[in-house]
Parts: sequence; structure tokens; C-alpha cells
Amino acid sequence: MPIFEFRCGRCRHEFEKLVTGATVPACPECGSKRVEKKFSVFGSKSGGKFTSSKGGSGCTSCAKSSCSSCH
Repeated sequence: MPIFEFRCGRCRHEFEKLVTGATVPACPECGSKRVEKKFSVFGSKSGGKFTSSKGGSGCTSCAKSSCSSCH
């Protein structure tokens, strides 16, 4: 089952949710079903160094080049 990233259309809260099929999750902040799927990137770890397909870290909360400062 894949984990998707969503953004609420009502309160703009961003969250991740494990979903199956065409299930539409509710926003955990306001309960709205008006959510949109965000474009997600993937990351990988090779030789002890984390790399992301978007260039920065794999963290969605920062833009550092390494997760060592926050993990």
C-alpha cells in the first residue's frame, strides 16, 4: 500500500496518508475531504549517503543537502 502526500483544499494543511485504491482521505486538521494529491519524489540511500530525486534532502520539512542535521 503506497503512502501519498496530500494538501487540504480548505485549510492548506499538508499530510501523508497510507491509502488503497481510490480512497480519498480526510484532512487530519479540519476533517475536509477536499484534498489534492501532491507530486511526490523518492529518495534512496547508497553507500551511507542519502540522496533525493529532487536534489535536496529527503526531508519534506527542510532544504538541507543532508539529513544528518535533523535525523
